[in-house]
Amino acid sequence: MAMSTLPDWLKQLSPQNVVSKHPAWLSALRETQWQVFCEQGLPTRHYERYKHADFSFLYANEYLVSDDVNIKALSDKIHQHRLQHTDTILLVLVNGRFVSHLSDVAKLPEHVVAISLRDALQTQADSIKPHWLNDKVSTHSPFVNLNAALCDDGLYLYVPDECVIRSPIHLLHLTLTQSTLFTQSKKMVFLGKSSEVVFIEEHFSPSGSYVTNNVTTIEVNENAKLTYYKLQQESAAAVHVAHTDIQQKKDSCVELLYVGIGAQFARDDVSVYLKEQGSNCKAAGLYQLHRDRQYIDYHIDINHCAPRSQSEMFFKGILENKSKAVFNGRLLVENNASKIEAYQANHNLLLTNEAEVYSKPELEIYADEVKCKHGATTGQLNQDALFYLRARGISEEEAINMLLEGYRREILQRITHEGIKLRIQEALSC
Repeated sequence: MAMSTLPDWLKQLSPQNVVSKHPAWLSALRETQWQVFCEQGLPTRHYERYKHADFSFLYANEYLVSDDVNIKALSDKIHQHRLQHTDTILLVLVNGRFVSHLSDVAKLPEHVVAISLRDALQTQADSIKPHWLNDKVSTHSPFVNLNAALCDDGLYLYVPDECVIRSPIHLLHLTLTQSTLFTQSKKMVFLGKSSEVVFIEEHFSPSGSYVTNNVTTIEVNENAKLTYYKLQQESAAAVHVAHTDIQQKKDSCVELLYVGIGAQFARDDVSVYLKEQGSNCKAAGLYQLHRDRQYIDYHIDINHCAPRSQSEMFFKGILENKSKAVFNGRLLVENNASKIEAYQANHNLLLTNEAEVYSKPELEIYADEVKCKHGATTGQLNQDALFYLRARGISEEEAINMLLEGYRREILQRITHEGIKLRIQEALSC
């Protein structure tokens, strides 16, 4: 049994030991998912999706599943992380738990619901039940099974039909701990028909050795529009594991942009399902790694389940020292999804000989009358351009920064909100 291969601290976990309170309908599901996780064990390099990942760090430390935090002392720290020069609606999660009294819940429009997932399990069960676990996603990620079994808090957000939220919603995830902490959180977001929302999800910690396992499910209904930015800048010793599951209905539009610069080990799995015709998803990302043994991994799956849908993937990376990055982009076109258009590309710059990148764009097409293309490149800075700048009296460091700024611009120009763009640019310049 795979449980024998789990770290000792992880073997001690179970829904009975970790989840303090949950409704009866969820008890059996938690137990089932815990057993599935125990049977699968942690991913090894024999898993195709994890062949470049090394989870040995989970055996090196004893992680706690709870840690006391003085919430009252966080007001100043949270104020420092508000976006400047723009009006936003701040929603705060501390160590995976939604903290309503530190959030701008009162600024949300009428009939928008933003509550802790723990409360939503009691009051919003009918909408949560069908979305607690996506069986397709869980089959290739033990961490999704683990989250389904043990997560008991996070954020529930419901936006009603025809509701346009003018100010961006800032989802601030703070991890604050003096020990090795293991947190699990779930966000469930439901956008009604013809609604419109802009999110920036930010993960930050000033220090600490911890593991976060986050799962986000998003349902985008007919003609709704979602713009979703994610900035991952965890502490240098952190482990960040995240899964995002997006279901799109007819004529819906989703724009995703991921920026990853933090953590020692970071992995984002994103699964998008274009379930009805006219749905459109554009996913972009930028990762920038500086430290030895820093690792980042993006697995993006876009599934065209209906005809006349469109998608795009465009990710770029910058790596230096002995860092490592993985990009796996997969486009699946089901047999009834004709007349679709899909594009994906991944480009990487290696600034040192020791940096590594593994890029794997995939197309899996079972329909006729489709337009699909993909590509990947890995290279170094343009030496002719660098020489040109140096010949004009520009220092080598400044010349390299100018070239990197130009390289990043193709991604950053997709950020249409100036306050969000400023926050991301500041993070990249640190």
